[in-house]
Amino acid sequence: MSIRKLISSPVVWIALGLSLLTQATYFTLDHEHYGADTPSYLIPADNLLHGHGFVNTLHQPELLRTPGYSLLLALFRIAPLKVEYLIVVQHLLCVLLAVAVVAIALRITGSRLVACVAAVVMSLDLATLRVANLLLTEVVFMVLISLICWILYRAMTNPAGKGIAIAGAGLLGGYAVLVRPVGVLYFVPLSLCLFLVLRRRALRPVLIFAVFFLILPVLWATRNFVEGGYFGISAVGAEDILYYRAAGAIAIERPGSYTANILKVNGELIQQTCADLEQMYHRDCSQITDKQQAAYASRKGMSIIREHPLSYLHSITVSLAYLVFGGGAEALSRVSHISPRIAEGIVLLFTVPEVCLALIGCRYWYRRDRILCWLLVLTIVYFLGISAGGEAYSRFKVPIMPMYALLIGGGAAGMVEWAQRARTPRASSAAAIAG
Repeated sequence: MSIRKLISSPVVWIALGLSLLTQATYFTLDHEHYGADTPSYLIPADNLLHGHGFVNTLHQPELLRTPGYSLLLALFRIAPLKVEYLIVVQHLLCVLLAVAVVAIALRITGSRLVACVAAVVMSLDLATLRVANLLLTEVVFMVLISLICWILYRAMTNPAGKGIAIAGAGLLGGYAVLVRPVGVLYFVPLSLCLFLVLRRRALRPVLIFAVFFLILPVLWATRNFVEGGYFGISAVGAEDILYYRAAGAIAIERPGSYTANILKVNGELIQQTCADLEQMYHRDCSQITDKQQAAYASRKGMSIIREHPLSYLHSITVSLAYLVFGGGAEALSRVSHISPRIAEGIVLLFTVPEVCLALIGCRYWYRRDRILCWLLVLTIVYFLGISAGGEAYSRFKVPIMPMYALLIGGGAAGMVEWAQRARTPRASSAAAIAG
């Protein structure tokens, strides 16, 4: 489908109007723009603006946060801009992505049903609406991941300029890691996709992609080693192992609510870590460097996981359920003032059918466009898998929502095709009997 036809398509304008309506409505209803992690991005951003470098509150090299989002925050701290204006930009990015998803669905399948369902999913996803309203990394990360997938898709379907496109996708992937370190291994499933599609011709594109993808992360890890003695993208990963993944393995063994137990175990581990570090280094816990805390957290966390392997796997399974079936119940409860339990029930009315349609959509896209199918499925599996842990929350599903929406749209089209095929034999049989 040509660009002119896409622009004139009523489905595109419906998607634009619906997305603008939902994003503007949520922006009007919810005035809380600071999440729990927001200060940890703002502090290094402010230190950068004041010429102190990328440092934390103690003016030590910042090892927990990567610079991708903080640089954006720093830009919006420069007068006459305000950091709150970034919230408006994030909502507009969500609108543009919703329209882009519709345009891609129409261009590849020509199906208005696929496009309409994908538009509804993107526009009504409560987790996306909530995160777009917060100064957090997920929306920017979602845009980057979507661009990477589209560039790689075009490179695999159009040989002209393939090397440059793949290198560009790799660089974007590397920058995405500096926005959210959780994407550090994303080059692995994408490389697998290149192998599945290009087969014997895949070696050179995969090498180009991997090299360009790793340039920025390796440079940043080198900076962390030179300035802070920690060779890694972010020390958050080490803390995540102890305070969430290991905590999940312990929490799942205790009676009662898993989420409530996670909070309790998390607090216990923080206190224990602080006491152990003070004993090791003979100074107040607040004076322990990020490198020292990360080394302890990684060791302790892996030790707990090795002691509770089955409980750890159980907690991962439960976390995946929270990621997949959780869809912003907190946001719904906040803006509508209904009880959290009712909000959770309403959200499940959306997320359960979405999961069923997404599974059907895998088959639909595999038959319709195998290249895009591999990109969608491998991206979703990677980010769901790597985000599953004690900290699992619906906002971590936001970066894959464009891909997920396309799967769901394909599932709806697949259901209609199945119903039509099922109806045709019955109609033929009835006609034969009547004859």
